[in-house]
Amino acid sequence: MIRSEGFRRYLTNTSWMFVERIVRLVVVLGTGILVARYLGPSLFGQLNYATGFVGIFFALTTMGLDEIVVRELVRDPQRRNELLGSAATLRLLGALTLIVLVLVSAWVKGMDGITASLVVVIALAELFKPLGVVDWHFQAEVRARPAVMVQMAQVLGSALIKVALVYWQAPLIWFAWVYVIENVLMGVGYLMAYSNDGSNWRQWRVTRKELSFLLNESWPLIIFGMALYVQAKIDQVMIGDMLRTRLGADAANAEVGQYSNALKMIEALGFLPVIVQKSLAPAITRAKALDRAQYEDRLLNQYRLMFLMFLITAIPLYLVAEPMMVLLFGEEFRPSGVLLSLFAIRLFFTNMGVGKSSFITNESLFKYSLITGVVGAGTNIIMNYFLIPPFKSVGAIWATIGSFTISIFLMDLLFKNTRANFKWMVHGILTFWKINKAG
Repeated sequence: MIRSEGFRRYLTNTSWMFVERIVRLVVVLGTGILVARYLGPSLFGQLNYATGFVGIFFALTTMGLDEIVVRELVRDPQRRNELLGSAATLRLLGALTLIVLVLVSAWVKGMDGITASLVVVIALAELFKPLGVVDWHFQAEVRARPAVMVQMAQVLGSALIKVALVYWQAPLIWFAWVYVIENVLMGVGYLMAYSNDGSNWRQWRVTRKELSFLLNESWPLIIFGMALYVQAKIDQVMIGDMLRTRLGADAANAEVGQYSNALKMIEALGFLPVIVQKSLAPAITRAKALDRAQYEDRLLNQYRLMFLMFLITAIPLYLVAEPMMVLLFGEEFRPSGVLLSLFAIRLFFTNMGVGKSSFITNESLFKYSLITGVVGAGTNIIMNYFLIPPFKSVGAIWATIGSFTISIFLMDLLFKNTRANFKWMVHGILTFWKINKAG
């Protein structure tokens, strides 16, 4: 009976998170189409350039604290007020640091007035993210529903605001203020959910011991988070910067708009391999503890499944990308369709990278993961530098593919502990049709 109740509890928790993902995907995609059609490629690109620029520093606010705090709350619930208070304080300090760095960077780059205003407003939104520690409290107690209700309310509220701005033909800067409103709504909602749960956020306390512990645990994750973001998103910033002097501001912004539009569409499919990986993770972890051969078989089987998912999603997407983008966004976004068809290749690396995270976690190879993240980011920047000027957005896509090839696959060959994983990944790709025969 206890096992049955526990199973239902985790199933219910997972179901709420899945529902939130689907609602967010549908609503964000719908409003994204509306906003993109209203703004057009140039203004849409300028907005995405600003979000991409600020995003380089997002790791200073997230700080990789989520898994650490959830883990500690599970281990010792009595430390809840100290953990949440100290984590929120660290995130607030990170947000303040982010704002300073963004302001200095914008000044050094000599941004024009509109872009600088967009960047500053979007950066201000980070001041309200520290209240997101409430979500970790509910995660630790395996009760997703309160947090999910807040998140869905925030998504729907944000969507209504964007629809209203389009209806009233609002200027571009107001779409940046939506980021601030989103985070305010989220923060207030989290505090209300926490209070309704019988807890009091005013009892949070900041202690030097917890600050030191959390900072010591999270600093590698801060670097890793920045590296991952740079590898995945620096393209839209570099496209804007490198093409502005060659093509002019409007043309460069339009190129960013086409690229970021295609990128958002491909990212919308990113939750699929994550759901599969999270579903298979417990079985892989159990096999690691009990039977090495079965553990290797399950990793191999997961790689087969990830590659099969890539084929199922990427091939149709490649074929329909251009007409689909024209249908959804209008004729002026036709170039996004061409880019999206190329971005379909990126799904291969997304799927295999998510599958590889099971190996990294079970083998505790977090230092290796940090190294590959930094190498991948550096490689992406270097390849962008050479490929964007002659090939524009297409060059950025090939730079991303090249950097992921190095960080996800080739880096495995350089370390003794990861060479076996390279073999499993390649074997899984070459024998994907044997998926049902694996352990």
